Amino acid sequence: MRIDLTHAQQDAIARMREVLQDGFVTLRVQKYRVEEDVDAGRSSVLATIVEDPGDVRFGVEADGVGIIDALFSGLLDRYADAHPSLRSIRFTGFSVKGLMTDTERGADAQAVAEIEVTNSYGTSFSFGARSHSVSRASVEIVVAAVEYFVNAERAWVKMYEALQHYRSEGRADLVQKYTTMLSEMVKNTSYSEVIEQLRAEA
Repeated sequence: MRIDLTHAQQDAIARMREVLQDGFVTLRVQKYRVEEDVDAGRSSVLATIVEDPGDVRFGVEADGVGIIDALFSGLLDRYADAHPSLRSIRFTGFSVKGLMTDTERGADAQAVAEIEVTNSYGTSFSFGARSHSVSRASVEIVVAAVEYFVNAERAWVKMYEALQHYRSEGRADLVQKYTTMLSEMVKNTSYSEVIEQLRAEA
C-alpha cells in the first residue's frame, strides 16, 4: 500500500488530475519475480504492470544493481521515448524500516520502503509504500514514482499546447493563467527535451 505523498506532491497530483481528467495514468503491479545474483551483485526483475485507463498489461524484464534500479530501467524502456523528462530524474535515497508487532516472532511485521527522487533542478520528491514484503514495497515505490512523473509530463504538455493556442488567439487572460500553471508544473523536472520534441513535431 502506498504511503501519502507530501502536501506539495498531493497538490501537484490534484492539478495533474484536473488537467488530464480521464487521461490520468495509473500503474499497478500485477505480479513480479526477482532474482538476485549475489556474486555478481546484480538483480533481475520480471514483472507484469497494468496501466489504466485501458487496462493495458505489459511486461517488464530488466536487470540492475538492485531491485529498484532494475525495475526503473525496465520502466524507462517502456516510457522514456514518449516521456523524455523521465531521463532527467535520479534516485538519491532509499530506506527500509520494520513496523514490528507484539507477536512472539514479529512474523506479521510490515516493512516501510521509501525512496527519494531528485530532479535536474536538485528538488527532491519522496515516495513510500508499506507491505509485509520488503520487495513488494520496493516495487511499489518505483511504480509510484514513474506514475507521478509520467502524469506530470503529460499534464505539462497539455498545458503548454493550450498556452500556445491561446497566444495565437491573443487571449491574454488565458495566456497568463496557463503561464502560471506551467511555472508550477515545471518544478517537477526539466522539460527542455520535451519542448524540443514538440517543436520538431510542429
